[in-house]
This record gives sequence, C-alpha cells and structure tokens, in this order.
Amino acid sequence: MPDQNQYQILDAGNGCKLEKIGDYTIIRPSNQAFWETQDAKKWSDFDSEFNRKSDSKGTWEGDLPAKWQIQHRGLKWNIIPNEFGNIGVFFEHLEYTEDLLQIFDRQDLILDLFAYSGSSVMSLLKDGYKVVAVDSSKQSMGLYTANMELNQISRDGQKLILEDVNKFLKREARRGKKYKSIILDPPTFGKGTKGEVFSIEKNLLEMLLDIKNVSDPKASIVMTLHSPKFTQIILENLLFSLFKKAKITVKELSIPIQSGLSLPSGYLCIVQNDD
Repeated sequence: MPDQNQYQILDAGNGCKLEKIGDYTIIRPSNQAFWETQDAKKWSDFDSEFNRKSDSKGTWEGDLPAKWQIQHRGLKWNIIPNEFGNIGVFFEHLEYTEDLLQIFDRQDLILDLFAYSGSSVMSLLKDGYKVVAVDSSKQSMGLYTANMELNQISRDGQKLILEDVNKFLKREARRGKKYKSIILDPPTFGKGTKGEVFSIEKNLLEMLLDIKNVSDPKASIVMTLHSPKFTQIILENLLFSLFKKAKITVKELSIPIQSGLSLPSGYLCIVQNDD
C-alpha cells in the first residue's frame, strides 16, 4: 500500500492549528502560532475542537471517534484523542527520522527515554533497530505496543520498561551499564506512576547528568524539547558544559503548513561523541 501521508496541518494562526488526520479535521491550541490564519474558509469545516479548561486538561467538542488509524510517512498510527489534547502521536518526531538513521548504528541497542507511543523511534523499529523503551505511564506503553503491532514489528529483541526515567537511569548507572545510542523526549511537566514529579526546568540538568553516567564515551544522544523557556543558545550552552568534547547541534523543529508557513515544534538537540 503506497504511503498516503494522511496527516497535514491545513492552517495555523491565532493560537490554534487546523489538522487533517485521515478522515477527520480537528482544531487544537498552538501557543506558537502568534500570526493570523492564512485561509479563513478552511476553519469553517471541522469535526472537533479541543477546548482547554485548565492548565492541562480540556474537552473535545464535536463529532470525533475514540480511536482511528492512519498511514503517514510509511507507517501506520493509532490516533487516540485524550483529555490533555494529545492524539497519540507527536508528528514532529517524523521530521528528523532520516537524521536518526545517519546518527545511530544499527548494531547498537537504542535507549529510548519518555518513549510515549513510539513516534520518535517507530521508523527505527521498522528498519530493524533494537530499542529499550522506558516510560512511567502504563497507557503510553500500551500505545507503544499497539503501534508496534499495527506495523507488524516483532517484539523479539525489544524491551519495554514501565518505570520512572530518573530511577531507571540511576539504577543503570549503579550497574555500570553503558549505552552508545540514546534518544529522549522529556515532557515539560509529568507525573510518574508513584507520584514522581518531573519539571523540565528543575530536573533537566540532573537528568542529563544521569544520562552522561550511562553514556558510552562514543555515545550519540538525541533529545527533543518543547518548553518555551528554552532557547537555542541556552540548550547549546547546557549541552556544551556537560559534553565538552562532543559535537553539539541544536536546531528548531517545525512541521510544514499547507499555506507554505511552518509551525515551530520545539528543538532537536544532537550530541555526538567521537571519543
């Protein structure tokens, strides 16, 4: 079946984005979209809109199924809208898949932290890479597994670990475990299964130090961040202070919009240690 690329941002502006996901069109908040919308007519026809009621949760207004499937970028995805406004896939992760294929060695076991539904590594799994996926959310691990099954990816050689990322890293460090390939997508804020609280501003430095403790001297580390409090220079300085001998690359992530604009979607940070 040819790749149908069934996800697209039709327009964005006035603090929202208009997305076409398979047979359904939705509107979600997008704080980065400060500009005016480019095509007002497109916004008159949609199936559902997410209205945020608090700092995190909200409700979907309109006619939308609890779950459906699409095909995009050569993979199939489960779309499951939730009370936080997420849909089960972070499509910005698919914008740097080709980079990962160049950065990570197929022979190395990849450590995937804050794995969520697997959108950052599903292309690697499909291509035969082996991954240790770590996430503290049972629901996320369920989505990850469901997407593997949907794409007929074998569980052989794959590891799924339901645990707080910080606890996992500290335990691996005590064991002397080292990884040559690490990828992570830390949330701005999150809670673990046992009440552990993660705040990107408070905990990022400690987490990166823990990652350094489990990194092989020649490790490649790929991190995506979405908090508006971080800038390219802040991230470059932070990573350089920790990995002084490494090649540091920080660039803005974005997703193309049908209008010709691009929607900012955080930063992609790459640390490549040569020795």
